Amino acid sequence: MNEDKLVTWVMGFCVGIMFTIGADRLMDQQPQPEPDVETIRAEAIIDIYNRGKAEALQVSGTGLNLELEQACLTLWATKEGAAK
Repeated sequence: MNEDKLVTWVMGFCVGIMFTIGADRLMDQQPQPEPDVETIRAEAIIDIYNRGKAEALQVSGTGLNLELEQACLTLWATKEGAAK
């Protein structure tokens, strides 16, 4: 009879320890920060620009097209395309 009580007590003790460890781990978890949508959008736009620049400026196949680069820079600097 004493062995049954001892086994029950040991099992309860082990379950209590496991519960305490699990609760401690849950309390230590830091919430994941929300991704900054503007940063993600800016990174996507920069990536799109870089890919487009690499493809468009080599249309002739001989190297950079400086006229196209200057036209894009002018549009970007004066924001002429923003009104459309």
